[in-house]
Amino acid sequence: MTDSPQDFDFDKWLDGADRPERAVTVYQKAGLIADLDALAEKIAHTDEDEVDGPAMGGGVGKLRSEYAKLAKEFHDSALTIRVQSLTEMERGEIGKANPDLDANTLGAAVFAKAITSPKITTAQVVKLEKTIGPAQFQRIADAFQAACYAAPQVSADFLPKRSTQGDGGES
Repeated sequence: MTDSPQDFDFDKWLDGADRPERAVTVYQKAGLIADLDALAEKIAHTDEDEVDGPAMGGGVGKLRSEYAKLAKEFHDSALTIRVQSLTEMERGEIGKANPDLDANTLGAAVFAKAITSPKITTAQVVKLEKTIGPAQFQRIADAFQAACYAAPQVSADFLPKRSTQGDGGES
């Protein structure tokens, strides 16, 4: 900011502000992990020298090819979900607007409001939680908590690092 404190236009700054959001990736085909685990185990116990041998049904090359195919299918099933922060007041308003909802469905209504992409309904949030399972859904819940309560910051891990001592960088 180059404005002096006397010239700073706080209203203009507020007009450009937005809420914290977080993103998390979940997978439609998470069940493939069991197949990938089994293939990894077979690959680890297959003799590298065996090329298309009958004992392993085609050898390690075929197993690695199948692994790559399944890993791509898993990767292609990814969905990035974005959640934004909601204030305590906004969450309370959702509860007041839906007094007939049980606690689980009310939580789903809060998530439906917080999820900005893809836009989904309360019923879809309930189905999402049941379908993708608790571990993946917890990642969405953690992202929501981070959007609400963690101060936004950018990780310095992505910044270029200097490599010489002469320029003050790491050695």
